[in-house]
Amino acid sequence: MATAFSSGATVCEVRALPFAPMSPTLRQPPPAGWTLASPEDTWYPGALRRLRLVHPDPERRARGVLVWVRGSRFGLPLGAGRFVGLVPGGLYQYVGIDDLSGEDCEAWALTHRSPTAKSQAELVFDWQAPDTGVDGSLVVRAFLIEDCDPQAGVCRDAQALTPFLELREALFAEGFE
Repeated sequence: MATAFSSGATVCEVRALPFAPMSPTLRQPPPAGWTLASPEDTWYPGALRRLRLVHPDPERRARGVLVWVRGSRFGLPLGAGRFVGLVPGGLYQYVGIDDLSGEDCEAWALTHRSPTAKSQAELVFDWQAPDTGVDGSLVVRAFLIEDCDPQAGVCRDAQALTPFLELREALFAEGFE
């Protein structure tokens, strides 16, 4: 069934919808309500954060997902941190090289391994903040293909782009935030 890139996304991030390589149109209305959640809205060097892709309707599922974290250094955008705990043959993998820009996504972007539907309990990602090299706040965002009709190819227009999740840089002084 060709309802999401079958072996994962081929780009590091998506900036606008529709994502043309997937579908030139969007389902009307497009899927809405998807957000990224973190138990804390701050980061500090080496911090671990468990990110969740959630929807108010607990029955909603996603077939394809791309999650990325961006920051900046000296005003220039760059990928930040790394997703950790990925298991060989598991649900998710690193993106690799962005087919559109040629950028190496390294470990700051992850995607699905297969187009099978994933419950919200499976849309959980462990991310580790960078130790150095990033200034200020970080932005986390996700692009997904929502699960839909079981007919081949139908889901490609069910694209959703989450709102930005900002992780503010925590300031520490003598062990206190």
